[in-house]
Order: sequence, then structure tokens, then C-alpha cells
Amino acid sequence: MEARGLDSCPVNARDVKNVPDCPKTDRLDSVWLAKLAERGMLRGAFALPKPVRELRDLTRTRAVLTHGRTRHKQRGEELLEVPGSS
Repeated sequence: MEARGLDSCPVNARDVKNVPDCPKTDRLDSVWLAKLAERGMLRGAFALPKPVRELRDLTRTRAVLTHGRTRHKQRGEELLEVPGSS
């Protein structure tokens, strides 16, 4: 949303209660959140600064790639092992 120039206000999910006995859809959730926001019942959650979020994304991506690389190496080693030898 920030990339599109929209202001966003993340809220803690713990503070947002669902309406009981109401079907759960994205549309109804958005209406409920809008009503809570209009009444000032939403408290903003802590949001990390953009440079920190970008660094976390890069770190997470590196961890995923490293895990994939390790998995492929182990799979290659398993394929090269001679069956029945210990």
C-alpha cells in the first residue's frame, strides 16, 4: 500500500474482534474494520521502519535460498550413494 502512496495503519489482530454469528468474508471484515476505525476503536500497532523491513526481507530470502541449496546438495549426495553400503 505504501508503494501506491496510500497511508496504512497496521493494527494488532488481538484488538480486532470479529462479530459473533456473522459469516466471515474479506468484504465483511473490511466493513467491520472500517466501522471500528470510524469510531476510533483501533489502536495502531508498532511498524518497523522501511529500511529494517527491507533488511528483514533480504535476510529471510537468503535463509530460504540457503535452505534450498542445502536440500539440493543432500539430495545429490543421496543419489550418488551406493545402495547397501554403510
